[in-house]
Amino acid sequence: MSDEKRAMERRTFLCVVGAAGVAAGCGGDGGDEMPAAPFSAGRVADHPMGVWKLYGSQRVIVGRDAMGYFAFSAICTHESTPLAFRESTACTAPTGCTAVSMTGATECSLHFSRFDGDGAPVRGPAASPLRHFQVTVASGEITVNAGVVVAATVRSMGA
Repeated sequence: MSDEKRAMERRTFLCVVGAAGVAAGCGGDGGDEMPAAPFSAGRVADHPMGVWKLYGSQRVIVGRDAMGYFAFSAICTHESTPLAFRESTACTAPTGCTAVSMTGATECSLHFSRFDGDGAPVRGPAASPLRHFQVTVASGEITVNAGVVVAATVRSMGA
């Protein structure tokens, strides 16, 4: 039996069992699906330097560093489980985000892979970095296009 088939059977089992299914990414959430269309991540003013915001319904994290705005997947590269910030607070700005982090560090609830604030794996079993997506800034609005994968070093400056 292939590893992929074994992983799918395990996930199906966890989904049927119930509460453990939440950790397996069940409940019809689409697994590793990304938003089909670009989405608004709010205004430039909503994204201070050194802060990462998780947009849970889109499964994307948006951050800002000295080089500009960036976005990456909030889906573990090991088995496509949604990630959560290791330390976070609730969002207060009306941008649709679900959590805010000062480090951007994320962790997978299934096998506890960890990723740094740039989406690089720092603890396995995940070995691949998180995908980065195109970010555009126009008229003070931040837009993320998860349909366009970019290098982890790509940033978009405010306009």
